[in-house]
Amino acid sequence: MIQSSKLTLLALPGLAVLTLAVQYARPSSAAPAMGDATAAIEADDDEEAGPLHESMEVIQRGMKGIRKMLSKPDQKDAAVKLCQEMQAAALVGFQNPPKPEAELDGDALVEFSADFRKRMLTVCSTLVDLEVALAKGDADSAKTIYRTLGKQKKEGHDAYL
Repeated sequence: MIQSSKLTLLALPGLAVLTLAVQYARPSSAAPAMGDATAAIEADDDEEAGPLHESMEVIQRGMKGIRKMLSKPDQKDAAVKLCQEMQAAALVGFQNPPKPEAELDGDALVEFSADFRKRMLTVCSTLVDLEVALAKGDADSAKTIYRTLGKQKKEGHDAYL
């Protein structure tokens, strides 16, 4: 089965992250299964919620699911897949920074958006670390990394909500 998902080209100095219309084969691909998370986000892309809200919902559901699997080695594959879906959702969030509550212009708006995107890349990086720990069956590291994600979530919500 071939699936397609839409992701905007992200270019960082010296680093290309993802491209638009990524196509991949499942289930034999070792690449993250980005279609699951992005399909859910695109399907719910209405004016009220928007892709940022939906991506955060995917991450939140993933956090709840992974928490239950942290000490269950027999659920390692499902936890890794869930972690990969959360990574895809974090990249969708990266592309859709929130609107500032206060009116910002010029440099302040640039800084606001850049700070958010840096935080989302940090979350994605932490999710990759979690994926590795889960794949290796290292429950102690996975739990520590999971707690780090919880702290990142709180810091992000404090800054942007």
